[in-house]
Amino acid sequence: MEESSAIESFLKITSKKSLAIYLGVKYKSLAYQLYKLTDSDKYVEFEIGKRSGGKRHIIAPNSGIKFIQKNLANILLQIYPEKKCVHGYSKDKSIKTNACVHVNRKHVLNIDLNDFFPSINFGRVRGMFKSHPFNFNDEVATALAQICCYKGRLPQGAPTSPIISNFICRRLDNQLLMLSKSLKVTYSRYADDITFSTNILPIPAQIGTIINNNYLLSQDIINIVESNGFSINENKTRFATKKHRQEVTGLVVNKFVNVKRTYVRHVRAMLNAWEKYGISEAAVEHFGKYNYKNKSSQYIELAFQNELVGKIGYIGMIRGKDDFIYKKLYQRIKVLNPDVKLSVIQKESELIDLPIIFGEGKTDWKHLKAALDYFHLNGKYLDINFTFKMYEDGMQMNNSELLKICQSTPKTNLHKNKILCVFDRDTNEINKSVCDGNLNYKNWGNNVYSILLPIPKHRVFEKICIEHYYNDDEIKICNEKGYRLFLSNEFNKDTGKHETDDLIYVNRNYLNADYPRIIDDKVFSGDGVNKALSKKAFADLILNKNPAFAKIQFEHFADIFDLLQIIMKT
Repeated sequence: MEESSAIESFLKITSKKSLAIYLGVKYKSLAYQLYKLTDSDKYVEFEIGKRSGGKRHIIAPNSGIKFIQKNLANILLQIYPEKKCVHGYSKDKSIKTNACVHVNRKHVLNIDLNDFFPSINFGRVRGMFKSHPFNFNDEVATALAQICCYKGRLPQGAPTSPIISNFICRRLDNQLLMLSKSLKVTYSRYADDITFSTNILPIPAQIGTIINNNYLLSQDIINIVESNGFSINENKTRFATKKHRQEVTGLVVNKFVNVKRTYVRHVRAMLNAWEKYGISEAAVEHFGKYNYKNKSSQYIELAFQNELVGKIGYIGMIRGKDDFIYKKLYQRIKVLNPDVKLSVIQKESELIDLPIIFGEGKTDWKHLKAALDYFHLNGKYLDINFTFKMYEDGMQMNNSELLKICQSTPKTNLHKNKILCVFDRDTNEINKSVCDGNLNYKNWGNNVYSILLPIPKHRVFEKICIEHYYNDDEIKICNEKGYRLFLSNEFNKDTGKHETDDLIYVNRNYLNADYPRIIDDKVFSGDGVNKALSKKAFADLILNKNPAFAKIQFEHFADIFDLLQIIMKT
């Protein structure tokens, strides 16, 4: 499979030169970044304001180091063994998932670790790469540690620091999790923020005790933390019962996960100022009062807008994009600037008379609509029709988000028309969740269905996306400027060069798949020009019946509509 192949290739690296090639750079470039540049040329140090107040020291890498670190971080994320108790820098996890596990508890205890990233030094990082699951030799382990460290420490601001901290904390997590389970206490960690919660009375002494209204951590907890090379910030140890506001990673968890009221009030105040005085005066007043971000006056209006959009988006992420408060804030800022990138979940099922299809990606609906129009024109599937969900700019939609729609929508009232969520076959775990036994669909109740794209007859691999329903020759059709989609099997896996045109090449990281993966970016010609057509442009050309694409016959899409026809008759 694609991920496992990439991991195997990475773990077989035995030299700095092969490491550089894997990370997408020439060895000379890697050596220049690591050994020629001074520390001040490699990183920039600055401070930003914390959400809770105070300053956070950031050490950000230059573009060259950052590119290398991003590529390294991507493979490390694939290798990291997911832990349920770890919510920071982990796939499909967030401060919200971290808070959810501590909702409605009698006691919540928060612990903060001192100088989290700087506590992880060069030796620990190098030792990590020399041990399981990496087992690299000295040369490679040292080079990787040099890529990840600054002045002998993990810098807060490097793309690799978060995932490396999770590897370093595996022993800490295992020990605290084992202790918690033995006491029937829930444990989670988000970076340096550790949380315990329980409904047990009294609080287990192995966690801590209350003396004179102060909470004292047990020596067991202190020993575990310190034996793993960290220390506890005693000033940030917080304990709360249900009678007080309980917080986890800045979110209130007494009854359900929520943002603080003061946070919403602050957002409303920013909107009020913009509405009443205009964005320029509102921005000047805001940054004069909250000058922690040190924004340049040249971009002060944009900085104000971006901060406000980010805060409203954060409320939507926590409370849900169908939440009443979020929708009100969304409506107000859209009046002020209709172009801001925010979105709400519209309840189309209440407004339309046709079943609605939610695609996994922003372009999937275009292919399905073009195919259905083609079939209707040729007298097929005339008994079915749909409305296709068109996602607004800024709205994130992937298989995880689509699965949430399947899980949450049936809990509302029965829908008059069917809601059909169509999934690509990208993720094995989600593939199983959206199917019922051997069927390629699942009824979630209340007229909500998930559909897993069936494997078309001309394909012999599992990881199907919507573009794979076209024939290879159709995928390779060029637009008027000569740009097109590419397939990974068009390139030599060892060199990255195109099999029939050695002037065209692609980064070899795109070629780890053991099936013909669709490539829509960073296919370069000899002069360095990107020759790849984006998936969005490809879909638009098909939907708009561009002459070059007019002969596509969509015959393989019949497998999808046969399945949709079956569901519509249930």
